[in-house]
Amino acid sequence: MTLRAGLEDTLFSVEVEASSEPRDADAFACAVILAICTASVTPSVGRRTYGRCLRALAAGATARLGFRHPGKADAIDAIWRERHRLYGEYAASADKLGYLATLPWIGPMTRRAAAWNLGLTGAADEPERRAVA
Repeated sequence: MTLRAGLEDTLFSVEVEASSEPRDADAFACAVILAICTASVTPSVGRRTYGRCLRALAAGATARLGFRHPGKADAIDAIWRERHRLYGEYAASADKLGYLATLPWIGPMTRRAAAWNLGLTGAADEPERRAVA
């Protein structure tokens, strides 16, 4: 996975390519944050929101500066704040797709997007498992 976020001459560039496991906690958090930002919006809106959120987080501020949705912004802040612990738990998990479902603001569709962003391409294609009563 190639995830690069950098502030260069006040311009922000983001590259995302799904192909392998994240190398560190920052890459993991960025992949999950991208899935949250692109949920239920067009890809271009999601990418702009993602860029604004990462700029805010890089400046030490809250994602609320880049994202007006309070629930998603709080989830992004929590993921960024706890990224080292969350990445350790993710890396140690035998069921990575199941682990993603435990993250804040990750539902079935967002989990698929996060799985794709994290290089779990086969897992992202799995049908949802539903309990039958």
